[in-house]
Amino acid sequence: MAGKDRIVLVLSHTHWDREWYESFESFRYRLVKAMDKLIEILQSSTEYRCFNLDGQLVILEDYLEIRPEMRRVLEELVTSGRIGVGPWYVQADEFLSDGESLIRNLLLGSQIAHEFGDPQKLAYLPDTFGHNSQIPQIARHFGITSSLIWRGVSGDDLPWEFIWEGADGSSLYTYRLPERLGYCNMAFTPEGQPVDSAFFIGSAKEFMENSATGMVVLMDGCDHVQPSESILPFIDQLKETDNCLSCKQALFNDLAAELKKRIPATEGIRVLHGQLKNVNISKRGYFNFILPNVLSSRCKNKRENFDALNWLESYAEPLASFALLLGKRHPGGFLQKAWKLVLQNLAHDSIGGCSVDEVHLDVSRRYSHSIEISRNIAMDSLSSLSGAASEGENDFFVVFNPSQCPTSPVEIEIDLPHIAFDNLSKRPVVKNEKGEEVDFQISSLRETEKSLNYLGGSAPIEKVVSVKGYLGSQIDGLSFDKFQICSSSRPINHDLYKANNSRCLENKFLMVTAMPDGRVEIMSKATGEKLFTNLFEDGGDCGDGYVYSRPLTDTIVTSSGSLETVEVIENGPLARAIRLSYTLSVPVGLVENGRKRSLSRTEMPVHCTLRLMESSSILEIETEIANSCENHRFQVNFWREKPGNALFYKTPFDIVTTPKSQPSKINPNWIEDEPLARPNNGVFGEIENTDRYSGFAVSTRGINEFESFEQGLKLTLFRAVGHIASPYPLSSMKRPAGPKIETPGAQMKGSLTFEYAVFFIDSLEDIIKRSCSYLKKPLSIGFAGRRPETPLTVDSLTTEVTAIKKAENGESIILRLVNFSEESDNVKIRLREGLFSKACLCTAAEKREEEIPIQNNLVSVACGPKKIVTLEFEMSS
Repeated sequence: MAGKDRIVLVLSHTHWDREWYESFESFRYRLVKAMDKLIEILQSSTEYRCFNLDGQLVILEDYLEIRPEMRRVLEELVTSGRIGVGPWYVQADEFLSDGESLIRNLLLGSQIAHEFGDPQKLAYLPDTFGHNSQIPQIARHFGITSSLIWRGVSGDDLPWEFIWEGADGSSLYTYRLPERLGYCNMAFTPEGQPVDSAFFIGSAKEFMENSATGMVVLMDGCDHVQPSESILPFIDQLKETDNCLSCKQALFNDLAAELKKRIPATEGIRVLHGQLKNVNISKRGYFNFILPNVLSSRCKNKRENFDALNWLESYAEPLASFALLLGKRHPGGFLQKAWKLVLQNLAHDSIGGCSVDEVHLDVSRRYSHSIEISRNIAMDSLSSLSGAASEGENDFFVVFNPSQCPTSPVEIEIDLPHIAFDNLSKRPVVKNEKGEEVDFQISSLRETEKSLNYLGGSAPIEKVVSVKGYLGSQIDGLSFDKFQICSSSRPINHDLYKANNSRCLENKFLMVTAMPDGRVEIMSKATGEKLFTNLFEDGGDCGDGYVYSRPLTDTIVTSSGSLETVEVIENGPLARAIRLSYTLSVPVGLVENGRKRSLSRTEMPVHCTLRLMESSSILEIETEIANSCENHRFQVNFWREKPGNALFYKTPFDIVTTPKSQPSKINPNWIEDEPLARPNNGVFGEIENTDRYSGFAVSTRGINEFESFEQGLKLTLFRAVGHIASPYPLSSMKRPAGPKIETPGAQMKGSLTFEYAVFFIDSLEDIIKRSCSYLKKPLSIGFAGRRPETPLTVDSLTTEVTAIKKAENGESIILRLVNFSEESDNVKIRLREGLFSKACLCTAAEKREEEIPIQNNLVSVACGPKKIVTLEFEMSS
C-alpha cells in the first residue's frame, strides 16, 4: 500500500465476560457503572467518536434490566453510529457450542440489534479458544464478510491480514490481532504499565511493519474496563508524527469495510484453511493461549449442555412446529427463553468450566430451566398432536422418533394410566395399530403419582405406571407410531430377564465379552475384527480449569485386574445388559506443591453397564464413578488389534479428519504445548486413513474431549482440579491463564455418570446415521388418542437434519441440513400431501434466495460438500 493509504483504526471497547472470577450479578454491577460512564462520555464529548460493545447483544439486555429508562438513549447512540452492537448474542465457545447454537447466536443477536439499529457486520471473535472451520460459512449466511480474531493463528512471518477459508470454501477477510496482548494491546504495556504516547505511537509503527495492506488495529480496552477518553490525545499525536498516516476511533463496521477494500487489492495475500487452533510460534507471544482442556472441565455442565441442546433441537422445536401445522399456537416466547438460557451458558468462560463455583451453579440452574421449558413444550405439543387426554380410552400411547433414521427396537420411557394394568404381577401385551402383538421387554415398572400438565385440568395429578423397556418395532425417521397396551394372563417377566449369569452379550452383529482382567472385547461378526475398551486410566493433574498438566512425578492407575463382579441386569429378547463393577485404588490428591501424587490412596468404585439391543450394531455404555479424590484425570481407552493411521471428529457443522501421527515440532517461542486434546461434538473415531472411513467410532452424550495414542484413542471422562488457574508449576504452559482462585467444586466429587456408545464403521454414512440414532432417543406419551401424521421425512446419505423450526417471521417451517461429506449429497424431502404450497432455499438468517419445485410432494436438494442448507416451506392456505 502507498504511504498515504496507511491507516490505524483504534477500536475502543470493553471485553465483557458476563461471569468468570466473580458471579454474574457481581459483574453486572460493574457493567452498569461502565455503561453509565460510556453514555456520559458519548453525550458530553464529540471528540470521543465511538465505542464497540464487545460484539455481543446480551450486554444491552443485562444493562437495560437494571436501567430500563436508558433504552431510548441507547437506541439513539446506536442509530447515530456512536455505539456498535452485535453481531453475536454472546461471545460463545466455538467448539462447545453445536452448529445450530452458533446460528441461533447470530440470529438472536441480529434480531435484538435491529431493535436498536443495524448490527455490526464483523465476525468478532477476540477471545475464543480456537476457531471452528464453519465460522466463515455461518457468517456469510448473515451477510458478514470479515472477521477479527486473536487466538489460534500465530507466526512472525504471517501478516495480520489473511483470507480465512472455511470447510465449504466460504471465506472471510480476516485481521488477526498481534500475539502481544491481543484485544488488550492498548490497555496496558506487556509489563502492566499504563499506555503513554510513546508506547501508542511505537506500537502503531511496529505493527505496521507486519501489515500486508497498510492497516493496523489497536485495541483500546480490555477485560471489564470502563471507557476512558485518555486515548484521544495519543490519536492526535500519532497523526502529527506522519501526515501520510490516518488514525481514528472506529467501529467494527469500519474495520470490515477496510478489510473488504484492502485485502482484494493486495497481491500475495495468504489463505488459511479450515479450523484455526495453532499455538503460539511467535517471539511476540504473551497471552494468546489455546487452552484446549476447557473441553473436559466441569463435566456435569458439559452433559447438561448436551441435554439442553438436544431437548431444544430434537424435541421441542420440531414437535412445536408439527403442532403449528395443525393450528396449535406456537410457543415462540418460551422457545426464545430456552435458547437464551442455553446461549448465555455458552459464553466461553461459562461453558468452558474455568470460572468460580457460583458461576457453574448458575450455569446448571440455567440449563435446568431451559430443559424444563423444552420438556413442557415437547410434551404439550406431542399431547396436542396425539390427542392425549385423561378422559376416555387411554390404553394407547404414541412414540415419536426425532432422528431422521429408522430406529429398531424402540427404547421407551413412558407414563401410562394405571387402569391399563389390571395386575402388576401380569405382563402387559403391546399391539400395533393393525392389532398385531409386538415384542415388549420391560426393564422397570412402578406405580406412582405424577403431575402430567400436558393433559390439562386444574390439578393434573395422575396415578400412573411408569414403564421403561423396549418394543420390537421399527419407527421411520421423524415419524410417529401408535401402540395399544393390553392386560394378559402371562406372568411379569422383567425380573426373569436377569436370570442368565453370562459375561457375554451377543446379537447378529456383535459379540461382546467381559474379559477376566476387566477389559471388554467387541467383535464384529461380519468381519471378525476386534475392538477393545474398558481399560480405565487415572493420572494426576496439576492443571486447572483451562489446561491439563501432568505432575513432574505422576502415578498412573489403571483398571487392569480390578474387575470384581459381572452381573446380568437385562436378559430379554430385545435387549441384554451386564454390569461390570471395578474398584480402583487412587491417590487422594497432590503433594509437594503439585509435583507428585500422594502416597495416601482411597478406593474409587466404577460401575459400567454394557447394553446391546437385539437388532443394533451399537454397544451402549454407561459408566458411573464415585469420585472422592482431587487433582486427577480419568480416561477410558479404545483400541484395535491393528491401529488405524487417522482419526476423525465432529465439530459444529463439520467432521474433520487428520492423520494420527504428526511430526513433533520444536518451538523456540513456546508458551504452551501443542494440544493433544481434540474436540468431540458428538462422535469421533479411528479410521484407516483420511480418505477411508473404515474403523470404529465412539458417540458421546456431552463428553467433549478425546486424544489419540499409538494404539488407539482415549476419551477423557472428567478432570478434577481446584483452581481457575493453577497455583502449581505447570508442565504444559509457561504461565497460568487466569487468577489463582480456589474452585473446590471443580474437583467433581460425588457420583458422576457418563454415557457413550461404540460401533464399527465402514463409511461416513455409518458415522452419521448410527450416531444420530444413538443421540436422539424416541419420545413417548401415554393417554394418546391418535397417531400423528408425519409432515416430512428426509432421505440422505451424508447429510444430517440439524433444525426443524418455525420461521422467525411468518407461519412457515424451516428445515436445516448440513452435508458432512467432501462430495455432494442429493437429499430427498418427502412432504405430506397438500400440506405445503411452496419451498424456498434461504440463508441461515432466513432470507429467501430462490424457490425450488415441489414435484409429487417431493423436494430434491443437492447439498454441496460441507454445505449448510436451509429450506423454508410455506403452508397451504
